[in-house]
Amino acid sequence: MKDRISKQELEELYGVTRHTIETWRRKYGLPMIEISSHKKYIRREDLVKWEDEMKDKLEVEV
Repeated sequence: MKDRISKQELEELYGVTRHTIETWRRKYGLPMIEISSHKKYIRREDLVKWEDEMKDKLEVEV
């Protein structure tokens, strides 16, 4: 199992654009690690934690 997921892999995984990923970073705190302006990734465990936090927030709002 890979420990890191690239920004491009996230786009494919969720079926979204890079603009959406950037919005998630800015507005919703998606914890991407930026190596350079063109190289970004997220640790698998951080992604799972972020997803769980987002699910919890959505459940509270509903």
